[in-house]
Amino acid sequence: MLSNFSLRLVSAIILISIVFVSFYFGPIGVVILCGLISVLLYSEVLKNFGGYGANKFLLVLPAAGILEALFISDTLFVILIFIFVLIIGFYPKSFRWFRLLSLSYIFISQYLFLTFICEVPSQLNIEQPLFLISIVIASDTGGYIFGNLFGRNKIAPSVSPNKTWEGLFGANFLALIVWAIIFRGFAENMILEAILVVFLCFCSQIGDLLESYAKRRLSLKDSGGLIPGHGGVFDRMDSLLGAVFGYSLIIALGFGV
Repeated sequence: MLSNFSLRLVSAIILISIVFVSFYFGPIGVVILCGLISVLLYSEVLKNFGGYGANKFLLVLPAAGILEALFISDTLFVILIFIFVLIIGFYPKSFRWFRLLSLSYIFISQYLFLTFICEVPSQLNIEQPLFLISIVIASDTGGYIFGNLFGRNKIAPSVSPNKTWEGLFGANFLALIVWAIIFRGFAENMILEAILVVFLCFCSQIGDLLESYAKRRLSLKDSGGLIPGHGGVFDRMDSLLGAVFGYSLIIALGFGV
């Protein structure tokens, strides 16, 4: 039997390979991948918030993920899809605002990733998503290794009992190493670049903590069981979703790679 670390490693390699293959096929590959991920994220959220029993219309909601991705260049249609998501997700009353916030979080993060980071409506910017994904992977890996080896002091034990200050240091340390080796020079100011990388790590950690808080509220260990060693799709995507918002702000300020 594989250890949990081995399962995580094998799963991570497969997931990274899928991402690279998607980018190889250009904008259509990225759009399809993002759409399918959103479908899975919507499905996990709806299942964990009580399923479809009280509102059968929720069954069609995951389709919004692929529709948003395929029609990302049509702003009006994307807005209409978002309104549709909010209307369908409004019922049942239990966990209403929690559910709507989660659905909006997924929808907006996909929009930002495809338009601001990948620039899919006009072209495919490979450097920006590569930078973002690399920093997030380095942050997650550094946090996992340092947290397991040296973790003693909890950051937020009531929200995420496994997250430690030592892990946070490791997350920033490895992310800065990856930046220094591969991406240094994008802002022509070393100190500013390092600050932006640390800010991305912070946003990544916030995304992780937000999902941990949601699981605590719902008394869940994992968001699902689709990915061996990682749990659900949301468990694997939480850091990236948080970082998408942070990197979109960085790009808006004119510091994209």
